[in-house]
Amino acid sequence: MDFGVTGKLWEYGIGSRTSTMKEKNADRSFAEIAATKAAEKEASLRSVNEMRTTGANHYMGESYEERISKITDKTAASAFQTAYAKKMAGATDYISTISKAYSTGKAGATNFEDAFPQYDVITHVGNANISSGNWQRNDFPFWKYFDKNTSADALNDWKPEGANPSQMRSDLQRNYNSVGSGRIAILVPESLQQKMDADPEYARQIMAKLQAWKEDYDRWDNTVAASYGYNVAEHQAGKSYVFDLDENGDVRNCTVTGPGRITVSSSEFVEARKKREAKCAEYEKLAEKSALKRKMLEQEIEERCYKRNLVNQVVFNAYEKNIMEL
Repeated sequence: MDFGVTGKLWEYGIGSRTSTMKEKNADRSFAEIAATKAAEKEASLRSVNEMRTTGANHYMGESYEERISKITDKTAASAFQTAYAKKMAGATDYISTISKAYSTGKAGATNFEDAFPQYDVITHVGNANISSGNWQRNDFPFWKYFDKNTSADALNDWKPEGANPSQMRSDLQRNYNSVGSGRIAILVPESLQQKMDADPEYARQIMAKLQAWKEDYDRWDNTVAASYGYNVAEHQAGKSYVFDLDENGDVRNCTVTGPGRITVSSSEFVEARKKREAKCAEYEKLAEKSALKRKMLEQEIEERCYKRNLVNQVVFNAYEKNIMEL
């Protein structure tokens, strides 16, 4: 597995570190690749309206608009649109199928080993507390989480030295290569583990949540790989993952290594979700105030109408009385 860095960045809008992919798919002709791209683009365009209007339009925990707004690379953006359209359509194409297969575990799984049986899974229960700034550094030693003897909080006090180094640095290349493929390391807060131990149904929900997040990521990532003509099966099989979960089982930080690159997602997922929840609460309060004001206004209008009707009735009665006296 070669982790030599190139200048090409697959910008996923989640902070990326990129390195070369040596395993190109030599069996696919340029015509086949072009045809695949054209078909995927057409599917994406057909579904764009549905993407923006559907209420169930979340991908990797974010809405279509939130995610697409963070993607700066055109290839990654196009791949995201295609992957999103496939998810919304329930597509069963090759990329969707292989992405799902590597994120599907035993039915009713209540632990991460059963949720991801295709991988060598290591779970660290504890209170990891890594800032997004540290996590996104090229020299953050995430590879240590693949050691069973590393505790969840082992890197909480890690501090960087100097500027963010290049991935080309020889010691980093060795550490990246040490991870290997087909592995998953998961950091689980103690409070989350306790809730899962006490409630198997809740544990199943957490497993399903992480499986869905990973399937979304892989569908998108594999779509990017296919657009460059790489062998998707080999690309998928070569990946390893570190998932840092929050107390609700949502992905807080994530690093994905593979035959070609390291991708890092930061805690922006959690921060964005918290902001959305705060906004929702604020909108609800505003809606309640608006409804109360509307009700008070309606009551005021009704009262005015009632008084106006009384006045009109008095005037009318007086008019009739004058007419009769005449």
